[in-house]
Amino acid sequence: MARVNRAERDIVIECRALFFIAIVSISLSLWIVNSADADYYHDLEKNRQPCNDCHTLHYSESGTQPPGVEPGGPFQQLLIRATTTKLCLFCHDGSDPKAPDVLAPVTMYNGSGDEHSGAGFFENSGGAVSLSGHDLGIAAQSVPFSSMTNVTVSCASCHDPHGTPNYRNILTVPKGVSGDGTGVIMAADVFRNSPPTDPPSAQGSINAYKESNIGYKAKTSRWCTECHDNLRNHVGSATRTENHHLTDVPINGFGAMTDPAHWAGGTGTGFGAVTNDGVEGVPRLRFQSAGATDFPSSKVVAAVNHVTCSSCHLAHGGKFKKGLVWPYLEIPAGADANSGCQQCHNQ
Repeated sequence: MARVNRAERDIVIECRALFFIAIVSISLSLWIVNSADADYYHDLEKNRQPCNDCHTLHYSESGTQPPGVEPGGPFQQLLIRATTTKLCLFCHDGSDPKAPDVLAPVTMYNGSGDEHSGAGFFENSGGAVSLSGHDLGIAAQSVPFSSMTNVTVSCASCHDPHGTPNYRNILTVPKGVSGDGTGVIMAADVFRNSPPTDPPSAQGSINAYKESNIGYKAKTSRWCTECHDNLRNHVGSATRTENHHLTDVPINGFGAMTDPAHWAGGTGTGFGAVTNDGVEGVPRLRFQSAGATDFPSSKVVAAVNHVTCSSCHLAHGGKFKKGLVWPYLEIPAGADANSGCQQCHNQ
Protein backbone atom coordinates (compact mmCIF):
# COMPACT_ATOMS: atom_id res chain seq x y z
CA MET A 1 0.00 0.00 0.00
CA ALA A 2 1.48 3.35 -1.05
CA ARG A 3 2.34 5.75 1.74
CA VAL A 4 0.92 9.24 1.68
CA ASN A 5 3.34 11.90 2.83
CA ARG A 6 2.34 14.68 5.18
CA ALA A 7 2.09 17.34 2.45
CA GLU A 8 -0.22 15.18 0.33
CA ARG A 9 -2.31 14.37 3.39
CA ASP A 10 -2.65 18.04 4.26
CA ILE A 11 -3.79 18.80 0.71
CA VAL A 12 -6.44 16.05 0.89
CA ILE A 13 -7.69 17.35 4.26
CA GLU A 14 -7.77 20.92 2.96
CA CYS A 15 -9.72 19.88 -0.15
CA ARG A 16 -12.20 17.95 1.94
CA ALA A 17 -12.62 20.96 4.25
CA LEU A 18 -13.17 23.31 1.31
CA PHE A 19 -15.67 20.87 -0.19
CA PHE A 20 -17.54 20.68 3.13
CA ILE A 21 -17.60 24.48 3.44
CA ALA A 22 -18.87 24.79 -0.14
CA ILE A 23 -21.69 22.30 0.51
CA VAL A 24 -22.70 24.07 3.73
CA SER A 25 -22.58 27.46 2.00
CA ILE A 26 -24.77 26.26 -0.86
CA SER A 27 -27.23 24.69 1.57
CA LEU A 28 -27.44 27.87 3.64
CA SER A 29 -27.87 30.03 0.55
CA LEU A 30 -30.70 27.83 -0.67
CA TRP A 31 -32.32 27.93 2.77
CA ILE A 32 -32.08 31.73 2.82
CA VAL A 33 -33.55 32.08 -0.68
CA ASN A 34 -36.40 29.70 0.11
CA SER A 35 -37.02 31.46 3.40
CA ALA A 36 -37.18 34.82 1.66
CA ASP A 37 -39.64 33.50 -0.90
CA ALA A 38 -41.97 32.16 1.78
CA ASP A 39 -41.28 34.80 4.37
CA TYR A 40 -42.14 37.98 2.51
CA TYR A 41 -43.36 40.20 5.32
CA HIS A 42 -40.90 39.15 8.03
CA ASP A 43 -37.96 39.00 5.64
CA LEU A 44 -34.72 38.04 7.39
CA GLU A 45 -32.62 38.10 4.24
CA LYS A 46 -33.34 41.78 3.61
CA ASN A 47 -33.17 42.59 7.33
CA ARG A 48 -36.81 43.64 7.40
CA GLN A 49 -37.24 41.61 10.56
CA PRO A 50 -33.97 41.12 12.45
CA CYS A 51 -33.99 38.17 14.83
CA ASN A 52 -33.34 40.47 17.78
CA ASP A 53 -36.67 42.22 17.23
CA CYS A 54 -38.23 39.17 18.90
CA HIS A 55 -35.41 37.19 20.53
CA THR A 56 -32.53 38.10 22.78
CA LEU A 57 -29.36 36.08 22.33
CA HIS A 58 -28.07 36.56 25.88
CA TYR A 59 -30.96 37.05 28.25
CA SER A 60 -28.81 38.66 30.91
CA GLU A 61 -25.65 40.57 30.12
CA SER A 62 -23.40 41.54 33.03
CA GLY A 63 -26.14 40.65 35.48
CA THR A 64 -28.63 43.13 33.99
CA GLN A 65 -31.78 42.67 31.96
CA PRO A 66 -31.41 43.40 28.22
CA PRO A 67 -33.00 46.70 27.08
CA GLY A 68 -36.59 46.41 25.90
CA VAL A 69 -37.14 42.94 27.36
CA GLU A 70 -40.22 42.34 29.49
CA PRO A 71 -39.38 41.71 33.17
CA GLY A 72 -39.87 38.21 34.53
CA GLY A 73 -37.86 36.17 32.05
CA PRO A 74 -36.05 34.40 30.63
CA PHE A 75 -38.96 33.35 28.48
CA GLN A 76 -39.36 30.28 26.28
CA GLN A 77 -37.23 30.35 23.10
CA LEU A 78 -35.50 33.48 24.45
CA LEU A 79 -38.44 35.67 23.39
CA ILE A 80 -38.46 39.23 24.67
CA ARG A 81 -42.12 38.96 25.76
CA ALA A 82 -43.82 36.35 27.93
CA THR A 83 -46.50 35.27 25.41
CA THR A 84 -46.79 35.09 21.63
CA THR A 85 -49.61 37.63 21.53
CA LYS A 86 -47.69 40.09 23.70
CA LEU A 87 -44.73 39.69 21.38
CA CYS A 88 -46.77 40.37 18.23
CA LEU A 89 -48.56 43.34 19.76
CA PHE A 90 -45.22 44.80 20.86
CA CYS A 91 -45.05 46.10 17.26
CA HIS A 92 -48.58 45.67 15.94
CA ASP A 93 -50.48 47.70 18.54
CA GLY A 94 -50.18 51.02 16.72
CA SER A 95 -47.10 52.15 18.65
CA ASP A 96 -44.84 51.49 15.66
CA PRO A 97 -46.10 53.35 12.57
CA LYS A 98 -44.04 51.05 10.34
CA ALA A 99 -45.94 47.92 11.46
CA PRO A 100 -49.60 47.26 10.57
CA ASP A 101 -51.87 48.13 13.50
CA VAL A 102 -54.29 45.35 14.52
CA LEU A 103 -55.81 46.94 17.64
CA ALA A 104 -58.82 49.26 17.90
CA PRO A 105 -59.05 52.12 17.39
CA VAL A 106 -56.99 51.80 14.23
CA THR A 107 -56.04 55.24 12.93
CA MET A 108 -53.44 54.32 10.32
CA TYR A 109 -56.12 54.20 7.60
CA ASN A 110 -57.52 57.66 8.32
CA GLY A 111 -57.56 59.57 5.05
CA SER A 112 -56.57 56.50 3.03
CA GLY A 113 -60.00 55.99 1.50
CA ASP A 114 -60.49 52.69 3.38
CA GLU A 115 -62.26 52.23 6.70
CA HIS A 116 -59.99 49.47 7.98
CA SER A 117 -57.46 46.83 6.98
CA GLY A 118 -58.39 43.68 5.12
CA ALA A 119 -58.42 41.69 8.37
CA GLY A 120 -59.99 44.39 10.55
CA PHE A 121 -58.81 44.72 14.14
CA PHE A 122 -59.05 43.14 17.59
CA GLU A 123 -61.12 44.91 20.22
CA ASN A 124 -58.46 44.41 22.90
CA SER A 125 -54.98 43.02 23.43
CA GLY A 126 -56.15 39.75 24.96
CA GLY A 127 -57.55 38.28 28.14
CA ALA A 128 -60.99 39.86 27.73
CA VAL A 129 -63.98 38.52 25.79
CA SER A 130 -64.89 40.43 22.63
CA LEU A 131 -68.30 40.47 20.97
CA SER A 132 -66.88 41.89 17.76
CA GLY A 133 -64.21 39.39 16.75
CA HIS A 134 -61.81 36.67 17.76
CA ASP A 135 -60.79 36.50 21.42
CA LEU A 136 -57.08 36.51 22.18
CA GLY A 137 -55.70 34.73 25.22
CA ILE A 138 -59.00 33.43 26.64
CA ALA A 139 -58.38 29.87 27.86
CA ALA A 140 -60.57 26.82 27.18
CA GLN A 141 -62.92 28.32 24.61
CA SER A 142 -65.39 26.47 22.42
CA VAL A 143 -65.24 27.50 18.76
CA PRO A 144 -68.58 28.51 17.15
CA PHE A 145 -69.83 26.13 14.44
CA SER A 146 -67.02 23.74 15.28
CA SER A 147 -66.19 20.44 16.91
CA MET A 148 -63.22 22.11 18.60
CA THR A 149 -63.23 22.72 22.35
CA ASN A 150 -60.72 23.83 24.99
CA VAL A 151 -59.03 26.27 22.60
CA THR A 152 -56.87 29.29 23.39
CA VAL A 153 -56.37 31.64 20.43
CA SER A 154 -53.20 33.64 19.87
CA CYS A 155 -51.75 35.41 16.83
CA ALA A 156 -49.71 32.25 16.18
CA SER A 157 -52.91 30.18 15.94
CA CYS A 158 -53.25 31.50 12.39
CA HIS A 159 -49.88 33.04 11.45
CA ASP A 160 -46.27 31.89 11.56
CA PRO A 161 -43.96 34.85 12.33
CA HIS A 162 -41.06 33.06 10.62
CA GLY A 163 -43.01 32.66 7.39
CA THR A 164 -45.03 30.16 5.37
CA PRO A 165 -45.60 29.70 1.63
CA ASN A 166 -49.08 31.18 2.11
CA TYR A 167 -50.52 34.65 1.89
CA ARG A 168 -49.83 36.82 4.97
CA ASN A 169 -47.70 34.03 6.47
CA ILE A 170 -50.91 32.13 7.24
CA LEU A 171 -50.49 28.57 8.48
CA THR A 172 -51.55 25.87 6.03
CA VAL A 173 -53.29 24.19 8.95
CA PRO A 174 -54.20 26.40 11.93
CA LYS A 175 -52.36 25.44 15.09
CA GLY A 176 -54.08 22.68 17.03
CA VAL A 177 -56.31 21.71 14.09
CA SER A 178 -56.36 18.33 12.36
CA GLY A 179 -57.93 19.77 9.22
CA ASP A 180 -57.40 19.24 5.51
CA GLY A 181 -54.58 21.74 5.18
CA THR A 182 -55.73 24.54 2.91
CA GLY A 183 -53.28 27.18 1.76
CA VAL A 184 -54.93 30.54 1.25
CA ILE A 185 -54.84 31.53 -2.41
CA MET A 186 -55.44 35.20 -3.15
CA ALA A 187 -54.58 37.36 -6.10
CA ALA A 188 -51.38 39.33 -5.64
CA ASP A 189 -52.02 42.57 -3.81
CA VAL A 190 -50.55 45.98 -4.58
CA PHE A 191 -47.78 45.44 -2.03
CA ARG A 192 -46.41 42.37 -3.79
CA ASN A 193 -46.96 43.60 -7.35
CA SER A 194 -45.46 47.07 -7.22
CA PRO A 195 -45.01 48.40 -3.70
CA PRO A 196 -45.22 52.22 -3.69
CA THR A 197 -42.85 52.13 -0.74
CA ASP A 198 -41.01 49.17 0.69
CA PRO A 199 -41.79 48.19 4.31
CA PRO A 200 -40.78 48.70 6.95
CA SER A 201 -42.34 52.14 6.45
CA ALA A 202 -45.60 53.72 7.54
CA GLN A 203 -46.92 54.23 4.01
CA GLY A 204 -45.73 50.80 2.92
CA SER A 205 -47.72 49.11 5.68
CA ILE A 206 -50.85 51.13 4.87
CA ASN A 207 -50.58 50.19 1.21
CA ALA A 208 -49.95 46.53 2.02
CA TYR A 209 -52.96 46.07 4.31
CA LYS A 210 -55.54 48.45 2.85
CA GLU A 211 -58.73 46.54 2.17
CA SER A 212 -58.99 47.94 -1.37
CA ASN A 213 -55.43 46.78 -2.17
CA ILE A 214 -56.24 43.12 -1.59
CA GLY A 215 -57.76 40.79 -4.19
CA TYR A 216 -59.42 37.50 -3.29
CA LYS A 217 -59.05 34.52 -5.60
CA ALA A 218 -59.78 31.16 -3.92
CA LYS A 219 -60.04 29.07 -0.73
CA THR A 220 -60.58 31.91 1.74
CA SER A 221 -63.78 30.34 3.07
CA ARG A 222 -62.30 26.84 3.06
CA TRP A 223 -59.48 28.07 5.25
CA CYS A 224 -61.95 29.51 7.78
CA THR A 225 -63.66 26.13 7.99
CA GLU A 226 -60.42 24.47 9.07
CA CYS A 227 -61.54 25.61 12.54
CA HIS A 228 -65.26 26.23 11.94
CA ASP A 229 -65.60 22.73 10.52
CA ASN A 230 -69.39 22.46 10.89
CA LEU A 231 -69.67 25.02 8.07
CA ARG A 232 -67.44 23.10 5.66
CA ASN A 233 -70.21 21.46 3.65
CA HIS A 234 -71.64 24.90 2.80
CA VAL A 235 -68.46 25.99 1.01
CA GLY A 236 -68.60 25.66 -2.77
CA SER A 237 -71.96 23.89 -2.74
CA ALA A 238 -74.95 25.35 -4.58
CA THR A 239 -77.36 23.18 -2.58
CA ARG A 240 -79.47 25.65 -0.67
CA THR A 241 -80.05 25.08 3.02
CA GLU A 242 -81.67 27.18 5.72
CA ASN A 243 -78.84 26.62 8.19
CA HIS A 244 -75.96 28.76 6.94
CA HIS A 245 -75.17 31.15 4.11
CA LEU A 246 -73.55 29.49 1.10
CA THR A 247 -70.03 30.60 0.22
CA ASP A 248 -67.70 30.27 -2.76
CA VAL A 249 -70.75 30.07 -5.02
CA PRO A 250 -71.36 32.65 -7.80
CA ILE A 251 -73.90 35.34 -6.95
CA ASN A 252 -75.87 34.39 -10.06
CA GLY A 253 -75.91 30.77 -8.86
CA PHE A 254 -78.39 31.44 -6.06
CA GLY A 255 -81.37 31.63 -8.44
CA ALA A 256 -84.21 34.02 -7.66
CA MET A 257 -82.80 34.71 -4.19
CA THR A 258 -80.25 37.18 -5.58
CA ASP A 259 -80.16 40.08 -8.02
CA PRO A 260 -76.85 39.75 -9.92
CA ALA A 261 -77.58 42.82 -12.07
CA HIS A 262 -78.00 44.96 -8.95
CA TRP A 263 -74.70 43.66 -7.58
CA ALA A 264 -72.88 44.33 -10.85
CA GLY A 265 -74.41 47.82 -11.15
CA GLY A 266 -73.14 48.89 -7.76
CA THR A 267 -75.69 51.65 -7.16
CA GLY A 268 -78.98 51.86 -5.34
CA THR A 269 -80.07 49.94 -2.26
CA GLY A 270 -77.20 48.63 -0.16
CA PHE A 271 -74.41 50.65 -1.79
CA GLY A 272 -72.90 53.68 -0.10
CA ALA A 273 -69.68 55.51 0.63
CA VAL A 274 -69.38 55.17 4.41
CA THR A 275 -70.58 52.65 6.99
CA ASN A 276 -72.74 53.86 9.89
CA ASP A 277 -73.04 57.44 8.66
CA GLY A 278 -76.82 57.53 9.09
CA VAL A 279 -77.40 57.10 5.35
CA GLU A 280 -78.43 53.69 3.97
CA GLY A 281 -75.64 51.95 2.10
CA VAL A 282 -72.10 50.68 2.80
CA PRO A 283 -68.97 50.30 0.62
CA ARG A 284 -69.08 47.32 -1.72
CA LEU A 285 -68.54 44.05 0.12
CA ARG A 286 -65.44 42.02 -0.66
CA PHE A 287 -65.82 39.19 -3.12
CA GLN A 288 -63.83 36.32 -4.61
CA SER A 289 -62.96 35.99 -8.29
CA ALA A 290 -62.14 32.36 -8.95
CA GLY A 291 -60.82 33.12 -12.44
CA ALA A 292 -58.48 35.92 -11.34
CA THR A 293 -54.95 35.80 -12.72
CA ASP A 294 -53.62 38.98 -11.11
CA PHE A 295 -54.67 41.84 -8.85
CA PRO A 296 -56.61 43.89 -11.46
CA SER A 297 -58.64 40.87 -12.62
CA SER A 298 -59.45 39.97 -9.00
CA LYS A 299 -61.21 43.34 -8.61
CA VAL A 300 -63.47 43.05 -11.66
CA VAL A 301 -67.12 43.18 -10.56
CA ALA A 302 -69.34 40.59 -12.25
CA ALA A 303 -72.39 38.42 -11.65
CA VAL A 304 -70.08 35.42 -11.25
CA ASN A 305 -68.28 36.89 -8.22
CA HIS A 306 -68.33 34.66 -5.13
CA VAL A 307 -69.57 35.48 -1.66
CA THR A 308 -67.04 34.33 0.94
CA CYS A 309 -66.78 34.38 4.72
CA SER A 310 -64.70 37.55 4.36
CA SER A 311 -67.46 39.26 2.38
CA CYS A 312 -69.36 39.70 5.63
CA HIS A 313 -66.80 39.11 8.40
CA LEU A 314 -63.39 40.53 9.26
CA ALA A 315 -60.82 37.90 10.25
CA HIS A 316 -59.58 39.76 13.33
CA GLY A 317 -62.79 41.61 14.15
CA GLY A 318 -64.11 45.14 13.84
CA LYS A 319 -66.60 47.72 15.04
CA PHE A 320 -69.65 45.50 14.90
CA LYS A 321 -70.76 42.27 16.56
CA LYS A 322 -69.44 38.98 15.17
CA GLY A 323 -66.82 40.88 13.20
CA LEU A 324 -69.41 41.91 10.61
CA VAL A 325 -68.53 44.74 8.24
CA TRP A 326 -71.90 46.43 8.63
CA PRO A 327 -74.19 46.86 11.72
CA TYR A 328 -76.53 43.92 11.07
CA LEU A 329 -76.76 42.83 14.72
CA GLU A 330 -76.45 46.20 16.47
CA ILE A 331 -79.28 47.62 18.60
CA PRO A 332 -80.33 50.07 17.33
CA ALA A 333 -79.00 48.93 13.96
CA GLY A 334 -79.49 52.23 12.16
CA ALA A 335 -79.89 52.92 8.47
CA ASP A 336 -77.28 50.35 7.39
CA ALA A 337 -78.90 47.35 9.12
CA ASN A 338 -79.65 45.48 5.88
CA SER A 339 -77.24 47.22 3.51
CA GLY A 340 -74.79 44.34 3.17
CA CYS A 341 -77.58 41.90 2.39
CA GLN A 342 -79.18 44.23 -0.13
CA GLN A 343 -76.09 44.48 -2.30
CA CYS A 344 -76.63 40.89 -3.49
CA HIS A 345 -80.27 40.22 -2.73
CA ASN A 346 -82.01 43.59 -3.35
CA GLN A 347 -85.23 42.34 -1.79
